[in-house]
Amino acid sequence: MTTKASFNLNGMAKYLEDVIQVGVDIDPAADRALQAGAEVLLPEMQRLVPVGNAAEGDEHPGNLKRNIVIEGPTQAGNLHQIEIGVLDADKETAIYGNVQEYGSPSKHIPAQPYIRPAIDGKKASVKKAIRQSLVNEGFVNP
Repeated sequence: MTTKASFNLNGMAKYLEDVIQVGVDIDPAADRALQAGAEVLLPEMQRLVPVGNAAEGDEHPGNLKRNIVIEGPTQAGNLHQIEIGVLDADKETAIYGNVQEYGSPSKHIPAQPYIRPAIDGKKASVKKAIRQSLVNEGFVNP
């Protein structure tokens, strides 16, 4: 299981369909807009993720932080999506990422979330980056 966030341009579906109807290919602009939003969220996740300390016995300090990546954007039909998080890590890192995000009651490990707080804290900035990208492309009025 991966620990991730994904977002898309679903809220703009009607607008994007109207743009497509006039014969404009918005797919590359939509992908660039999602990338712009992801670039805002990635450093916040990396800032918030717990990082171990080799001096305190952590075998892999910073491994989880290094494995927080952006994948995509991808497209399925008219739906564009991008994912950010611990996506293609080895099984041990993926499990560790989940335990850090959600905790483990059976092992008495408290949650140290880094994905949900990043989304909560940067939601407005992500939306602004996506919108600004579409403004720059000429698809949205400033």
